Amino acid sequence: SLYNKEQEFRTWLVEERKINPETITKDQTKKEFAKFVEDYNTATLPHEKFYDMTRYEIRMSALRSGEFVPPPEDSYNPDDDLRALQQAQSQSKKSKKNEEETFMSKEQLQELRRVQAERVEVGKMKLLGMDVKQSFGVRMDVTYE
Repeated sequence: SLYNKEQEFRTWLVEERKINPETITKDQTKKEFAKFVEDYNTATLPHEKFYDMTRYEIRMSALRSGEFVPPPEDSYNPDDDLRALQQAQSQSKKSKKNEEETFMSKEQLQELRRVQAERVEVGKMKLLGMDVKQSFGVRMDVTYE
């Protein structure tokens, strides 16, 4: 949203696009914000301050006052990706095992379909006023009066 990242967007407009945010139209602002969001979402903005201005300013003021500030955590660790991949694979194996336990065989499904079709047929026969014998093989809810 423009309001959440307005400070970063305005800084990007001035420093990168060389555009004064006060002089552009609303339509042009939307177009420029779309470009900003594209770069933001693909992590291709040229400087860290365009992602979180407040954190950047806190970091810079700490550096100016002589405090030790660890470098920003933007390094890539392939081991993290490998761990995540292994966890995802183990989760998918567990879910496949659960699926095998919960799914019915083809024969069981065919039997259920046959029973359902018989129930529908008996229901239609009852609606038509036909006499359905108890030995028909389909159990229906019976109400006793």
